Amino acid sequence: MGTMPGRPPCGGAAEGALFRDDTARPDRAVVHLVERRSVRRHLLDVADVAQEVFTQPPWGESVAAARQVAARLLADSTRPGFVLAVAVRGDEPCGFAYGLRCSRLAALARRAPAHDFTLRDLGVLPEARGQGLGAALHDAVLSAAAPGTRWLSTHPAAVEALGLYRAKGWRCAALSGVRVIMTRPDGR
Repeated sequence: MGTMPGRPPCGGAAEGALFRDDTARPDRAVVHLVERRSVRRHLLDVADVAQEVFTQPPWGESVAAARQVAARLLADSTRPGFVLAVAVRGDEPCGFAYGLRCSRLAALARRAPAHDFTLRDLGVLPEARGQGLGAALHDAVLSAAAPGTRWLSTHPAAVEALGLYRAKGWRCAALSGVRVIMTRPDGR
């Protein structure tokens, strides 16, 4: 999904639970919601996935900037509404997504804040794409979030991400620099 540099702290705190397909096989990834007390255990994995995903086009972030996703995630984990989901195949991380209660994107889109939840980052390793893993991470995070309007930002050239988000009911709300700001109603 990518992130917007220089964002001020917003929202964050989560309860953990297991989110998985009961038909999961050892060769398939499993998505878990991570309890707040366990976030630190996943930081290196998140940094590694973020580095592989966000240094590639269209994001093209530096290695240092991509790895900063983990530091931002740790800071956000103390805020109201924080939710983290990780995907693993066997013992290997292959994706993550997280979000928190935050109205910054609503403000950028010139919308009134109203119990907003922002999907901050979603990343899936290239070799794990095309198997529904991005959708599973998306659904795990949003299903664990409190009711309210959902927000995210992504790169306008992130064709796969835009396709996923549109299929999940997201609509463009605004453009901000090199980001598309998208929103969707709660949908519960």
